[in-house]
Amino acid sequence: GMDYDFWVDFDAVERDNVCLSVVNDWPNRDWCCGWELWKQTAQNLPLRVFGKSPGFSEPARSIEHLREIYHSSSIFYNTSLHSPVPTVLMEAMACGCAVVSTATCMIPEIIEHGKNGLISNNPNDLRSMLETLLNNPDMARELGKNAQKTIREKYNSEQFLAKWDDLFYSTIR
Repeated sequence: GMDYDFWVDFDAVERDNVCLSVVNDWPNRDWCCGWELWKQTAQNLPLRVFGKSPGFSEPARSIEHLREIYHSSSIFYNTSLHSPVPTVLMEAMACGCAVVSTATCMIPEIIEHGKNGLISNNPNDLRSMLETLLNNPDMARELGKNAQKTIREKYNSEQFLAKWDDLFYSTIR
C-alpha cells in the first residue's frame, strides 16, 4: 500500500516534459532493472534520472525531494524486468505522472494499458509510447490523473491494511 496522502500532498509545480526514471545501481542491476532496455529506448529523449548509480546518477536528497522530482516530471519510465511491484512505479503514479512501463510481473494488474498508463515489453513500442506522451501533454496529464486515481482507490495504505486484516481474520476463523 501507498501513503497516498504523502505523495499527493505537494504544492503544484509546473511539470517538465521529461521522461523520469528512478533506479539505484542501475548499470549493475540490468538483469532486473532493464538498464540495457532503457539505453536502447530512451536515447536522445529529454531525460531525468535519479538513483544511487555512481558515475551515472545521484539519489534524491530526501523522500520529500523525491516527491518533488516526481511532481515536476510529466512522464515516469519504468524498465523493471523482475520486480513484482516496483515501489517507484507506485510512487510516480500517486504523484500523477503518466507512466510508460514494461508489462512484467504484477504491473499489468496495476496498469490498464491506455487508461492509467502505457505498457509493453517491445522496445520499439516503449520508445513510441514515450515519444507519443512527450508530443501529447494532454494525453500525459490524463493518464497521470488516472494513475493517481488508481493508487487512491486501489492501493492506498488504509485499504492495503484492511485487506491484510481481512485475510488474517478469515484465516483464524
